[in-house]
Amino acid sequence: MTIEQQAPSVTGITSCPHEAFPDFDHHSENFSARPFETMAEMRETCPIQHSEMYGGFWSLLDYQTVFNAARDDETFSSYPSIGVPAPAVPMPIPPIESNPPDTKEWRQIALRHFAPSVSERLRPRARAMATELVNEFIERGECDIVVELTNPLPARLILHMLGLDESKYLAWVDWVHTFVHNVANSEIAAAEAALALQTEIANQLRMRRESGELGSDLFGAIAAGRLHGQPLDDSQITMYTFMMMLGGMDTTSGLTGNALLSITNQAGLREQLIEDPDLIKSATDEFLRHSTPTIGLGRSVPADAKFHGQELKAGDMVMLMWAAANRDPEVFEDPDTIDLHRRNSKQQIAFGVGIHRCMGSHIARMMFQEMMTEIIERLPDFELNGDVVRFEDAGSVYAARNLPIKFTPGKRVQVAEGQL
Repeated sequence: MTIEQQAPSVTGITSCPHEAFPDFDHHSENFSARPFETMAEMRETCPIQHSEMYGGFWSLLDYQTVFNAARDDETFSSYPSIGVPAPAVPMPIPPIESNPPDTKEWRQIALRHFAPSVSERLRPRARAMATELVNEFIERGECDIVVELTNPLPARLILHMLGLDESKYLAWVDWVHTFVHNVANSEIAAAEAALALQTEIANQLRMRRESGELGSDLFGAIAAGRLHGQPLDDSQITMYTFMMMLGGMDTTSGLTGNALLSITNQAGLREQLIEDPDLIKSATDEFLRHSTPTIGLGRSVPADAKFHGQELKAGDMVMLMWAAANRDPEVFEDPDTIDLHRRNSKQQIAFGVGIHRCMGSHIARMMFQEMMTEIIERLPDFELNGDVVRFEDAGSVYAARNLPIKFTPGKRVQVAEGQL
């Protein structure tokens, strides 16, 4: 039985102050400055907290409540939106914003493109990309590792999987970041970025159709997708592809940047990884647990319900805080410390739980491993070289916008022929 199938025992939460943080705002700069500390304070007070922001919403903050809620699709709905507040897009974003039984059908459209075997087939390409990107700055002895490596590689790889022009990745990344990190603070900017994304996806779809060949790549699979036996309409195709961009161009970079900062902040990590680079693969779950990029996702309550002793009303919004659950001291001893040999790291839920567990988890793991391995092998003495600039809004994704580093200059390395 896998971890995803092992639900913790359900116990009611004893009476505690659910209204202790009425002004809690996961999209605020204050939260972005100290998200894990804030969530720990809230969890210690009461693991189910209510805020008056955005029309009111609940936050689930310990492992047990988040785990159980994520697997209860009847009590906690993912349709029509998982955003708190809901993003400025014209329709739900499948497959993440859907409910069973439709969710399974939505996922089947693209699932084969994210299989473990596909991830391994793409691994040499990802490593070649990492080598090529590091070649561009290794002789300088300094770089912005986010701008020059951890943003470009995931973006280029998802564009490759979709069969789109990798060289245009900067425009896609800018649209995605503008949308994700402005949902609450600049609705106009978020809406404009979403429109730009949708327009370009629609253009790509039109060109495919004009060519007479949809293609066998990920974009082709989405364009040929069916739901309830009927072909997807253009809006559904556009929004599905929109989701692929969101999933591929923010979170993996966020995880890698967070992990690199952890290496500079926690004594001994760097030495362990240099001595045994294979630890990066075996400890990927520990980095996901500790450096979770997706802070949380929302759900709506379709009908009155009682959950862990708390009365929920129809229409309530609930945030499932993955990052808080991953640092629950009841499950993970000394949770704020990275332990590369932690025995239960695989219980982390950075990719979610249940039917909505991230389809791209195998690809994300692989990209993280190849970028980290390239850095440890070629920039082993890297250190911070200025201020780290984080996105002001960490409510959806906790990530660095800029991460300047310096290191001993090195030599360019030949990229394996045929890998790019």
